Amino acid sequence: MLWTYRFITNLFYLAVYPFGKGRSDRGHQLWKGRLGLLSPRRTGCIWLHASSVGEVRVTAHLVDYLLKRDDSLAIHLTTMTRAGFNTALKIHRSDNVTISYFPYDTMRAIKKTVDAIKPDLLIIAETEIWPNLICEADARKIPIVLANARMTEKAYRRYRIFRRTMGDLLNKYDRFFFKSDDDANRYYRLGLADEKGRVLGDMKFDAPLLERTSEKTREIRQNAGVPADSFIFVAGSTHPGEEAIMANAFRELSFEFKNLVLVIAPRKVDRVGEIKALFDDKAVDFALFGDNPQDRRVVLVDRMGILNDLYLTADLSFVGGTLVDIGGHNILEPVWAGCPVLFGPSVFNVREASDYVLGHNYGAMVRSEEELVSLLKKVLVGDIIYATKQSRDLETSPTAVIGDYILEKLKNA
Repeated sequence: MLWTYRFITNLFYLAVYPFGKGRSDRGHQLWKGRLGLLSPRRTGCIWLHASSVGEVRVTAHLVDYLLKRDDSLAIHLTTMTRAGFNTALKIHRSDNVTISYFPYDTMRAIKKTVDAIKPDLLIIAETEIWPNLICEADARKIPIVLANARMTEKAYRRYRIFRRTMGDLLNKYDRFFFKSDDDANRYYRLGLADEKGRVLGDMKFDAPLLERTSEKTREIRQNAGVPADSFIFVAGSTHPGEEAIMANAFRELSFEFKNLVLVIAPRKVDRVGEIKALFDDKAVDFALFGDNPQDRRVVLVDRMGILNDLYLTADLSFVGGTLVDIGGHNILEPVWAGCPVLFGPSVFNVREASDYVLGHNYGAMVRSEEELVSLLKKVLVGDIIYATKQSRDLETSPTAVIGDYILEKLKNA
């Protein structure tokens, strides 16, 4: 099975190389990373792979932890998506951290990347399983750590078709740090040795609380072009279908609640044109973020990197990927910003976080447009008041445990 995979990926690499090499020579960062055409490092480092925006943000706490304890460490971060790459550039300003796109999982690209980065240890965040990378790291005796490891039941059913190959690959890792017992059990059922894993909980719970002040709130509202006395409902990381639900809910409530403002920040900003057409079809007046909305009370965000600021100024939030079958995005982000959060029933990617929110009354689950409207109305009239997070209350930190393990591993290498 693995040889077939290698043969196919090698053919793919040969097919795209001429085009990609030309783009790389003209300075295209994505192709430099994809083909493994990186500038060589002089010394070893930690290679941290965080696929997209969520993983980049979660692993940022791990990077901070490591550098606070050893400011001589060099860390090379790879991402799969453009949004993840841009987020990493904004978050990581330290000279200790370099960033590139993740290579195609072909032997040629992987070997070139490993030769350039020269990692002493490889950390992969959450769910990424790349056979050629794993085999190459194992062959070079580079320890592999899977941090914040998770696996959905859907992914497990797909992987178990290749159970023997998966078991061989997984046991090449040095250590797994799982988000939950359910995640751990899925890996064990694929053949992972029991002694290689440890359940720690979700690293998302280690995110620092954001400072929420009246001055900061006023500044963000001004930048958004939203009146200071508005009740702001921010729908973040939305997917197709969810914007329509938010727009319908707003239309139903906006006549009764004149101070209600809806801010929609889609998961992918390249969908802004699609959402504009949706609003036009529904006769919803809207303004783009930063424009003067005048009497328009729907704001559409057409840029990345400001969602946390929006949560800081919001009175209530909704996190997308939950009213459609996506499995949810980070529903804890608004909680850390002191904002109650609503979400739909599709939370298989964020199950522990949803239980945490519901258990502490930091928000609620809504299963339909009708439930959303009903709940929003109760919040607006004051019949429902959610708690807001004021301080950290964790007894243990997954980030600290993983960070200490990595530092000890490097020390003994």
